[in-house]
This record gives sequence, C-alpha cells and structure tokens, in this order.
Amino acid sequence: MKNINKKISISIIIIASLFIVNGCSDDYLENTKVYAEDSESFFNSEADYYNALVAAYDPLQSTFINVLMGEIASNNTLCGGESATDVQGYQQVDDMIHTPVNAQLQNLWSWMYGGVNRAAYIIEFQDKTDFTGKEVIIGEASFLRAYYNFELVKWFGAIPIKPEGRFVVGDEQTIPRAPVAEVYALIEADLQVAVSNLAYTAPK
Repeated sequence: MKNINKKISISIIIIASLFIVNGCSDDYLENTKVYAEDSESFFNSEADYYNALVAAYDPLQSTFINVLMGEIASNNTLCGGESATDVQGYQQVDDMIHTPVNAQLQNLWSWMYGGVNRAAYIIEFQDKTDFTGKEVIIGEASFLRAYYNFELVKWFGAIPIKPEGRFVVGDEQTIPRAPVAEVYALIEADLQVAVSNLAYTAPK
C-alpha cells in the first residue's frame, strides 16, 4: 500500500511539474533576448580589449599537447597507456604510423588556430577605440599570434595565414597554405610589433 501511495505521489508531482513548465515556457521564449557579440558591439572600451586578450591567452592551456606529442614523437619517452589501443592518436605518433586522420593532431591544429583567431580579432580591430596603454595589448596579441603560428608551422609546415585579421567561415575553402617562408615572415612581423610595444616589466 505504501508503494502504491508513493507511486501516486510521484506521478502527481511529475504531472504538476509539466503543467508549470508548459505554462511558463511561452513567456520565457517571448522575453528571451538574443545574445551576440560582434565587431559592432565589441571593442568599444578598454575592458573589451582586455577581455579579448584574456581569451587569446586561454588556448595556451591546451599547449601541453604540443610538448606531449613532441616527446612521444621523439625517442625520449614511450606513449604508455593501458594498452596499444589507448588514445590511438598518441600511439600512432609514437610508432610513426600516423596519418592525416589523427584525433590528437586535429586537436593541436584546432586549438592553435583558435589561438591565432582570438589574437587576430584584437589585431583586426586595434584602431577602433583609443585608450592609454592599448599598445601593450596589441603587442601581447601580436606575440600570441606569432606563438600560435609558430606552433602550427613547426608541426604542419605550410599553413594558411591571414595577416589582416581573423579567419571567417569559408576561408578554409579559399585561402591556400602559405609557403613556410611566408609564415615565418608573418611571425617575424608580429614579433617586431611585440618588441616595439612591450617592456621587460609588465604593467600592474
């Protein structure tokens, strides 16, 4: 009897919840604003540039894979793992039998290009808003783009580059891989901007 009463109580709670959710959903959907950030609504203040710079630094957290893959590819270490099929992308690099279809290499490519694009977003709109100390943010963004491009060219050789700013949807079909010399020329140019705008002591 207790089990029957318990089941009836649970059923009543579920049905009541459905009525509440159904009654509120229309109002919620009608009053929900669309959230979007773009170049029109962003880079209008020092805080916007600073937040974009923090976002450009964030992919550095994923660069552990660059070091890890390099060590696995060398004779300094073995991939390890539970078995020969554990994280196959690493295992393939360790055995030098990797192909273009490799999840870990794809992660490295995606994460480094994510960093390139975040830094390039700042560089593209560097002249939109003026404030004291902006040159330091531009210098840091230029250094970060140089670093991410260096990791990419180191791993993949000729890569697509876009000196003027961000990659957008469709660029992957229209922008060819640039020769390695052009990639290094962009890296050097970005580092020159960083050298010109950064001091040995970081601002507080």
